[in-house]
Amino acid sequence: MARKFDIRRSMHKDMLYGSLLELSQNARVWHESSVSPEYSHLTEDGKAAIIHVVEEMFSGLQTIHKQEVKEEAKRQTMESLK
Repeated sequence: MARKFDIRRSMHKDMLYGSLLELSQNARVWHESSVSPEYSHLTEDGKAAIIHVVEEMFSGLQTIHKQEVKEEAKRQTMESLK
């Protein structure tokens, strides 16, 4: 069962990276300064988009964690019954 959750964790990492990469390339979300990276910043739309991405990721992580706890409880119960 652990492998299934490792895949889900990896999937969430990939989704987070991909989401952030896409957002960083969107001018409505990220102002990229031609002068220096220090002058680059999130736009107001970008701040809202980042919050949305993080909330979605937290929801997914919470689901994965609950499933891991449930599976571990099942495993321990089966071990104790042997």
